[in-house]
Amino acid sequence: MMKREKRSKRNVLVIGCGLLGRKIAREFVARDYEVSVLDDSEEALEQLANDPGVVTLRGFPMDLSALRAAGIESCGTVAVVTSNDNLNITVAQIVRDYFGIQNVVARVSDPARESVFDGLGLRTVCPTNLAADTILGALTGSSPVGGVSVGKHTVSFSLRPVSEPPGVTLISVRSEPDEKVFGVLHTDGELELSVTGHELLKAGDRVIFAKQID
Repeated sequence: MMKREKRSKRNVLVIGCGLLGRKIAREFVARDYEVSVLDDSEEALEQLANDPGVVTLRGFPMDLSALRAAGIESCGTVAVVTSNDNLNITVAQIVRDYFGIQNVVARVSDPARESVFDGLGLRTVCPTNLAADTILGALTGSSPVGGVSVGKHTVSFSLRPVSEPPGVTLISVRSEPDEKVFGVLHTDGELELSVTGHELLKAGDRVIFAKQID
């Protein structure tokens, strides 16, 4: 395990070495973070064997000694992304309440369990909801442009061309239930976020919609 002098948000522990965990670890390394990955599967950890900058450790995520060996006491950022929702709930609580790390996000695959996480005040991301939103957008002609965690909620964004005739105001644009207009990407490439709703739209303009998904 790498030696770390003090707790820092740039010291990251990823708990869970599935496809999502490996992706997160690699993205953090690309951003020059110090990254460790903890998982109880040696086979999963071997997938990162050739990744420089990622330190791996085999151990059960609920084992305090394994968490310490993985460097959690010097980490300020933790992603709990195993495939087990119940395990993620428990480990995220341990990370936050026992080790005092507030910058922790947990994966929850079952949307029905999100209320459990919310009730515990845990920050979550639901890949199921994000995937459903992306697929729905693709089927309805809406281009997903990503999502962001805001507090304990996740907000998704989509980009859609204006279907109304040119000259209508932004406030007249039709939206899906629970969506809010977030901005406009004009045909000349100009991005306008501080919208009042009275802007006149032109042919080729695309509207950015925001929607809370959990």
